[in-house]
Amino acid sequence: MTRVVLVNLPFQGRIAAVAQTSVGPPMGLAYVAAVLEEAGHRVDILDANAIRLDQDQILERLGSLRPEVVGTTAATPSIGLAAELAEGVRERLGVPFVVGGPHVAALPLETLAAHPAFDVAVVGEGEAIADRLVRALAGGGSLGGVPGIAHREGGQPTLTGPAPALEELDELPWPARHLLPNDRYHTVDAWPMTCVIAMRGCPARCTYCNVPALAGRRMRRRSPADVVGEILEAHQRYGVGYVSFLDDTFTTSRRWVVQLCEALCDAGLPGRVAWSCLTRPDLVDPELLATMRAAGLSRVEFGIESGSPRVLERLGKGVELPRIRAAFRAARAAGLVTMGFAMINTPDETPEELAQTEAEVLSIDPDFLQLSFCTPYPGTPLFEYCRDHDLMATTDWNDFRFLRTPVIHNRWLTPEQLRARHGQILRRFYLRPRKAARLARLMLARPGAARSLAATAARGLGHLARGSDG
Repeated sequence: MTRVVLVNLPFQGRIAAVAQTSVGPPMGLAYVAAVLEEAGHRVDILDANAIRLDQDQILERLGSLRPEVVGTTAATPSIGLAAELAEGVRERLGVPFVVGGPHVAALPLETLAAHPAFDVAVVGEGEAIADRLVRALAGGGSLGGVPGIAHREGGQPTLTGPAPALEELDELPWPARHLLPNDRYHTVDAWPMTCVIAMRGCPARCTYCNVPALAGRRMRRRSPADVVGEILEAHQRYGVGYVSFLDDTFTTSRRWVVQLCEALCDAGLPGRVAWSCLTRPDLVDPELLATMRAAGLSRVEFGIESGSPRVLERLGKGVELPRIRAAFRAARAAGLVTMGFAMINTPDETPEELAQTEAEVLSIDPDFLQLSFCTPYPGTPLFEYCRDHDLMATTDWNDFRFLRTPVIHNRWLTPEQLRARHGQILRRFYLRPRKAARLARLMLARPGAARSLAATAARGLGHLARGSDG
């Protein structure tokens, strides 16, 4: 038995902005923890993000837990935080440090070369290799036989063979929520909440998204019965009344969604557990949304991305503006709360196209808006395009904060001007009497929503006042 501590990095302060003030559980780490526990290891999850620990406090906690292996996961803007923690672990504890997540999956050898304190980078899905990797690290065995990782041989970063894909997701244990501070998690309009992952993969070809590089394009789904069983446990054991599905294209299979809705209703969950999901505007219709609403769906999220048809085509969105508008109308007609995602500063975007996006989001008028800067993350076609066309305004990964910092060079607008326009659009969207009245009604509509929306409003207004990089 090996003592393992998995750390969720304190990344929230780097990314939070207006609608993205949610604090969710680290589901990837919770899945890995469950697999390791099932294999007989002793595991802790230290969610430094939820309980607001800084790096020194994390190291103090790790010192008291005395792990034999420490692991974390990192996106591109938090890879620096992971490296800082790894350096502290090496200096104070002297135990192996493993890092996973989308950044290292895209740049495994480069990441190890840049950060000597990382001992292992997990390239694929961690559950498939977690036990084998921990046993090799704790026992001093060879890492060369562990698939799906990057490590060092003779001081040089090297890759092992690919890890096997997880085909039967129902065979995975449910995430180890008993290791998490479940009362700390909330979304923009619900508290407490939890997250559920019902499928993996995404068939879409959006140039800015790294999900296909991490999980593949082929969809792998859990059975509706397994998903509902997990939700029931979260509700009965932890008092959770709201579930946020983290899947990127929830409605790719209409048949599966209908079966899930039937299973939710059979379990008596509508009225006890509400839920939200993200999907594509071209994969819903009024009938399906009504079915989902009857099964407890309260909020649906769609990408708008841009008000410019040319930009949408360049982003590989595959959905035209009339279809996007129709999806939001259908969601409102079904009585659902809506969130829209849009971005500015795509490659070669003109000031006129930026204005088109502003006009579009104001016209569609979702209940919540997440406005980001188009960001070329490693593992995406957009990254390759920007790199090959010398469009990167910076190569510092700490700056790759999609809600707060523009990193693509714009020939017409300076970074300062882009941040100013970003803040102006958000203020124009949120600081309207009609919007304030709508959000106030939402605060009174569901237990727990008032607490979450009050926290969101307090932080969000601060971001609006400071601007996008505040």
